[in-house]
Amino acid sequence: MMSKGHPAVSLAAVLVTAAAATAVSAPVQAAPKAAPTCYATTCYGLDPIASHCVDDAVTIDDAVLDGRIVRLRYSAECRAAWAQLWFGKPGDRAYVRSEDNGKLVAVQSITVTPWDGNSVYTPMVNDKGLKAKACSELPSLPPDSDTACTIFY
Repeated sequence: MMSKGHPAVSLAAVLVTAAAATAVSAPVQAAPKAAPTCYATTCYGLDPIASHCVDDAVTIDDAVLDGRIVRLRYSAECRAAWAQLWFGKPGDRAYVRSEDNGKLVAVQSITVTPWDGNSVYTPMVNDKGLKAKACSELPSLPPDSDTACTIFY
């Protein structure tokens, strides 16, 4: 029952309830997907996150060495590849290399620093018409067992 002395309070309650119901039932709009900012050779040396190449990226292969995981990451939209190293320790190095018929075309690398987090990644290399692989090198291991690499893709 509505009180004659407080119609504004009752009307405000009805409006707040209606607004809350509308907010809950309104469909959520997804943010538009950003287009990659590079393609193939123009991706060389760029950051896969800043260039939006990471948006469609897949992990092609993993290689494990002494508790570290190196991954070959690939973006079909960008036609570019990069290495990602998980659980690296300061001094560990990850690199991605691209080849054409067994001949080295390009390499990008990163060395883990003490302030890096749990994962680091290299800049990208062109992978259009080429093969790429990711490797990790651990200076804490003997030279004959200090490197692990993914398959070429």
